[in-house]
Amino acid sequence: MSSPDRRAFIAGSAASALAFGAPAVQARGANEKINIGLIGSGNRGRTIATECVKAGHHVVAVADVAKFRHEFIIGELAKVRGAKPEVYDDYRKLLEHKGLDAVIIATPDHHHKEQLVAAMAADKHAYCEKPLSHTIEQGKEMVAAVRKAKKVVQVGNQRHSGEHWVRCKEAINSKDFGDLVWVKVWDCRNWLKRDPFAPPKTFDAEQIRGVNWAAFLGTAKKVAFDPVRYWAWRWYWDYAGGLLTDIGAHQLDIVQWLGGVDAPVSVTANGGTYHFKHWETPDVVHGVWDYGKFVATFAVEFVNGYDGVGATFYGTKQTLHCDADAGGAIKLFDTIDKFVPTMKPKAEWKVENETPLHVRNWLNAVKDNKDPSSPIELGHKVITAAHLANISYRTGKKVVWDAKKEQIVSG
Repeated sequence: MSSPDRRAFIAGSAASALAFGAPAVQARGANEKINIGLIGSGNRGRTIATECVKAGHHVVAVADVAKFRHEFIIGELAKVRGAKPEVYDDYRKLLEHKGLDAVIIATPDHHHKEQLVAAMAADKHAYCEKPLSHTIEQGKEMVAAVRKAKKVVQVGNQRHSGEHWVRCKEAINSKDFGDLVWVKVWDCRNWLKRDPFAPPKTFDAEQIRGVNWAAFLGTAKKVAFDPVRYWAWRWYWDYAGGLLTDIGAHQLDIVQWLGGVDAPVSVTANGGTYHFKHWETPDVVHGVWDYGKFVATFAVEFVNGYDGVGATFYGTKQTLHCDADAGGAIKLFDTIDKFVPTMKPKAEWKVENETPLHVRNWLNAVKDNKDPSSPIELGHKVITAAHLANISYRTGKKVVWDAKKEQIVSG
């Protein structure tokens, strides 16, 4: 991105901070290191924590309900030259760690509200992994807690730190694009050969004994230990919202951001559990969001990878097509006439890996005492759209939404 575009991106982030109400605490020095605690050391937690160390900051404490993860995260941090952190079984003990400035919350969705509210009460900044909340009501409570505490909170909608998406927004906002009338987003993967969330062969009796199952369940209904539920919690309603929230947190983010909208007018969703019969949530599901001035469709399934991951924004004059996988291409076409394979794009650029950008955006926001690129309100608005689709799917009804009152009108 050219320097003027980069400055515009930074300015836009600053304007967002003013709009949401930036935290009112003293900014840190430019070279001051942040002491960070990690709550939940699964794959995503490890990724975010190691990025913090790569950026020159300190992960000083880790909390996880599974003992077998403790030594593993210590080893992963050591690979990036991170110091050995203090280890806790209970995140509440971690929040009491002396000198702690901020926390990463990377636990199952149903723990996010309790842990973020506790972090705010403990006067800590936070990075809360997506999806922000387990329910719309929880999201409202989380927004209120963050603004009361006046802390810097980044929600893990990392596409919001992708400067390539800023270029997309500029293209869509231009007169040459015409009116945006339809957005199509999708995420298609084939997990039939290998399910990364299936219990691994290394998950033996000793590791199982080291899992505090009661702590994992938290406020969810009490059930007997189930290794599938422990590893594949995303696909159980007690702990998460399935594909619509897990993947929709990213795809609906770019729909609303690039489309210049905050909330849908109505939502419908259909699908089912067609292959992974142990899932409670659907393994194939399609949603339709009416935003008043355009419609968005989202298709997501993990049984066939043919279509990959992507997004297409249809204007009355131009079309923006995004291969959203890192390293993929984004292309802008004039489409007054029908598209043909030989048509040359008006512009073309690449997709960067957004996670390092998003983590550094949060770290800089903490040091500068400014809202990050994906503040709490934004994370709540994005995941509300996904929650509404799940409500439609589970009730079999079209859901009509009043965004000002944050209430379902019908459905």
